[in-house]
Amino acid sequence: MTRWERSVPVYGVPVLTRGFWALCALIAVGLVLTGYREVAGLTAGISGMTDPFAWGLWKTFNVMVLTGLGSGGFAVGIAAWVFNNKKLHSVMRVALLTSCLAYWTGLCMLGIDVGRPWNFYWVVLPWQWNLHSPLLEIAVCMSLYASVPLFLENLPPIFEYIIYEFPKWRSIAETCESVMAKVYPFIIGLAYILPMMHQSSLGALMVLGGKRVHTLWQTPCLPLIYVWAAAYLGYNCVTLCILLAKLAWKRDVDPVVMAELNKLTVWLVYSWTAFRFLDIIVRGKFLHAFTDGYFSILFWVETALTLGSAYVLSTEKGKKLSTMFNAHLLCAVGGMIYRFSPTTLAFSAKENAFYFPAAAELIVCLTFIAIAVLGYLVAVKKLAILPGSNEDWMKMAKYEESIKPGIQLTGYAPADH
Repeated sequence: MTRWERSVPVYGVPVLTRGFWALCALIAVGLVLTGYREVAGLTAGISGMTDPFAWGLWKTFNVMVLTGLGSGGFAVGIAAWVFNNKKLHSVMRVALLTSCLAYWTGLCMLGIDVGRPWNFYWVVLPWQWNLHSPLLEIAVCMSLYASVPLFLENLPPIFEYIIYEFPKWRSIAETCESVMAKVYPFIIGLAYILPMMHQSSLGALMVLGGKRVHTLWQTPCLPLIYVWAAAYLGYNCVTLCILLAKLAWKRDVDPVVMAELNKLTVWLVYSWTAFRFLDIIVRGKFLHAFTDGYFSILFWVETALTLGSAYVLSTEKGKKLSTMFNAHLLCAVGGMIYRFSPTTLAFSAKENAFYFPAAAELIVCLTFIAIAVLGYLVAVKKLAILPGSNEDWMKMAKYEESIKPGIQLTGYAPADH
């Protein structure tokens, strides 16, 4: 076992902090507004959506943008498992947890956003499907991805928690682990096929927008570019989570793994930017990057944030943790703006049509982000999610044994590790 093959909970830190209760307060308010929306409908008081802008913040941001940011399980997983990049195995649990939380909150927002949420159950009734709708593939693939591969891939830390904390249930948890090991190759296959399908469908959906999407973003290659953007956003999110753990809880980071995350992020951003520019040039639209006012500025802001951040990460300065954090944060902001642009910022429903989210709409949007953040904070404090060294594990085991006499976290036979 190498030094960084462990995942270690954030021990010795209370779960119920002031931040925890602040998030709970926001969630409580947001859930009340969500209940009001379900009873009253999409009225002017709860949403800024109109007939020209029938898609609001809940779908364009919570689904389009945040599922891109939560694509670490897909992007990091391909490198770790398909291309056998063993350096990334230690961060897979972070990637899977962030993906699970992003997708489940995104699915909830889909149910809240649609005009008739009580009909959402149709997604499990194939005879009710509209086979000509790209939204069908998004709904089916997102639901399947979140319910099957992502759910199953996040079970091992829970099984481990049961084994250590509840020894009388150990045999059941170990049996479940052995069953999962046999079907894991099929789980991994689904875990990469389904997100690739629905992420490309999100792009295909905006291709149908035609001239309503500005020409700098409207392209037949939008499905591919959307998947590509989701890939580097996934790396941004995983890296930021690890660096935030270093900042908040003084967790050590593995410099080799961080360098690998930087390298792959740089490669993805450089290739994505090159392909996007090539697409614009081939379509004969490059002059629009200088002559279309607000849209030109938006285009160059996205490009500067993503490309500039990738350049910083490729230099010696990018190895410094503070610089690394800032670069990944700015890169994520740039990628999120890009994913948001075809649906909102660079979208013109019709002349003089205008959309701005209502206050209640913003609160509900933030509520489900808060639910994801709260779920992440509880999970990393209770389960072995964040990467840690063997030394970190031994310190954690000693601490746990001092406050929970009788618990056994070390001393197993080699076969039990």
